[in-house]
Amino acid sequence: MAIAMTTGYSAQTEGARLCIDAASDWALTCVDQLTNDSSYVLMDYGAADGGTAVGLWSQVLDRLHKRQPKAHLTLIGNDLPSNDNVALAENIAKQLGRPPNPTVLVSARSFYEPLVAPETVSFGFSATAMHWLSESPGPLNTHTHVLASDDKEALERFTAQAMKDWASVLELRSVELAVGGRLLTVNLSRDEEGRYLGHNGGVTRNVHDQLHQIWRSLADEGVISEEIYRKGTILNFYKSPEEFMAPLKDKTSAAYVNGLRLVDERTVHVPCPYRKRWNEDADTASFAEGLMATIRSWSRHSFASVAGDQTADLLYERLKQRIAASPEEWSLDYVEHHQIMERVA
Repeated sequence: MAIAMTTGYSAQTEGARLCIDAASDWALTCVDQLTNDSSYVLMDYGAADGGTAVGLWSQVLDRLHKRQPKAHLTLIGNDLPSNDNVALAENIAKQLGRPPNPTVLVSARSFYEPLVAPETVSFGFSATAMHWLSESPGPLNTHTHVLASDDKEALERFTAQAMKDWASVLELRSVELAVGGRLLTVNLSRDEEGRYLGHNGGVTRNVHDQLHQIWRSLADEGVISEEIYRKGTILNFYKSPEEFMAPLKDKTSAAYVNGLRLVDERTVHVPCPYRKRWNEDADTASFAEGLMATIRSWSRHSFASVAGDQTADLLYERLKQRIAASPEEWSLDYVEHHQIMERVA
């Protein structure tokens, strides 16, 4: 799967950390509801370099250790083989050196694969990861992101792939989760008004439209070919709450048959921290650099993998210039869906 976050991802994604912070109450609720045991396995699926979740895991480990001071705790960080797994290992190792001094491990395989033995995970967590598609649903010829395009046929294909992937992810996790275990997902979502990361309903510019406009201009100028233009697709999909809950409401789905049940769900909006800071200090240069960097952190690979590093760098330099020219028209606001699940059988 051709997905990779940029090196130094956590330092460039303040918003992702805030999304995780917003879910910390439900993470603690999940571990509070685990049955007493002599050992617990905690797993972070799709953790990138792990830096954005250091605070959350500190809280979770402390809470569980307070409840069960003699229990052995194991924390496993997971992301793709293409990830900076050295940084992930360093970040989860920050939980060492103090009680509860857990065992920390890295699983460097795709979260679209089985990752641990059946019925071993006590608490699973995933944040801003499961919107990535496991494979391309086919071409998107007139835009770089399907939700910002007007291509209804492509939207059907991308939706079908996203739902297939989500059903597969929940099936895998339902096997790995111990009976009585909890799974909390914090996913980039699409709310009832159609807002999603990069599109806040027109309050500011649609970030995905802006990326596409720059990408299209590179083709018009001959910097990239038409073939490369068509390949520049961000392979993710922001599902609605109903789409997230669908496999748990379908009694014939593999996850449901395996005993995975919906406990609670909510939609959470997290305002852009870079825009908030600009509103306070009016430092346009810092705003343009920071906002560009956080957009680049998750989208760069989609362009660099087909056009090369130099062309991708040109795209983001132009993006930064656009932000600096009209800072009041930019913001990257998050729409998140939180979902607690439990394996009951």
